[in-house]
Amino acid sequence: MKRKNLFILFLSLLLCGCFRPPQSEEAYKIAVVAPQSGPYSYLGESIVNGAELAVEEANKNGGINRKKILLVKEDDGGLVGEGAFFAYRLTRTEMILGVIGHLNSDISIPASEFYARAMIPQISPGSTSPYFTEREATKGYVFRTIGRDDTQGKLLANYVIKHGLARVAILYNDRAYGKLLAGEFAKALKNNPISRPQIVFYNMIEVGKKDYGALISQLASYKPDVVFLAGEQDDAGNLVRDFPKYGLGMTQFIGGDGIDNEEFIKIGGKSTEGSVVISPSPIRDKSFIKTYLERFKKEPLGYAANSYDATNILISAIKKVEVQNGEQIAKEVASTMNFKGVSGLISFDKNGDLTSLGFGLSKVENGKFKGIGNEK
Repeated sequence: MKRKNLFILFLSLLLCGCFRPPQSEEAYKIAVVAPQSGPYSYLGESIVNGAELAVEEANKNGGINRKKILLVKEDDGGLVGEGAFFAYRLTRTEMILGVIGHLNSDISIPASEFYARAMIPQISPGSTSPYFTEREATKGYVFRTIGRDDTQGKLLANYVIKHGLARVAILYNDRAYGKLLAGEFAKALKNNPISRPQIVFYNMIEVGKKDYGALISQLASYKPDVVFLAGEQDDAGNLVRDFPKYGLGMTQFIGGDGIDNEEFIKIGGKSTEGSVVISPSPIRDKSFIKTYLERFKKEPLGYAANSYDATNILISAIKKVEVQNGEQIAKEVASTMNFKGVSGLISFDKNGDLTSLGFGLSKVENGKFKGIGNEK
């Protein structure tokens, strides 16, 4: 409750036009903000690790103008209030030059208001809501190295239609991500000019449950050919694990990018075989996989590559500007064209979105995710 009152006070001060402190001349300070605790920590960790690796490599190569890059790491816990609080603090006391994050769209959107007012760029490796980049108030200061929910919806709708899956069940969590992605998927199905599968079930799921038996039993009565979930890996694993128990063992499961995590397979077990989910663009630079594995003792899953690329774009922009001026740095980020990232060439359009799809599809085969392209 105290944090909420502080946040209201901070917001009031911000709207009153409080000035931004001058930048430090001793180092170049940037931040990464993502959930390092709570239900989204698996994905948040990948964002922090990607940013950390990029900064470490840049510092080994002389930093910027022979000065070190300092990376401020904050844990927003996947909570809207925490995200906004850190956005205020980072722009008012830490004097950062740019932000990598956040993961969740419903955190990135309000946080971006603070970053835009402070005139510093925010590059999200994981926020997929179209609304994130479509607001005039923050235009020129928000960017992402991931695709959008409407793109996810179209990719999955194309998959459903290509594979002749006529009866579709749609499930979603109660976060902005779940509601929006489910809506985009449903819209893509209805607007497809080739075929229009029937949506036989459309329902919200309760997040964090271990047993979805009642929901699956109800769902099974509609005899869907495919079940889609807009949610995260834990809930997806607990859901799919019990499909065979309720007669859905042969039913296709598909899901959004929040499910692209090994925890889904670990929790769901053999029932996840054949599942298809949206995944970030595949890593094309295999040396990154080796370096990441050596540094963190695990493969770069989740949004690690997206975060690494986002951080390097920010560092590159700061180097080109050569002064600690957030507004000029943001303009340089906005002009990004054919930047050589580990996931391929990266360019931003006028809104700060990728000019490429920013996604692929992955299928669970023999207990591992395997890329299967875009199924266009």
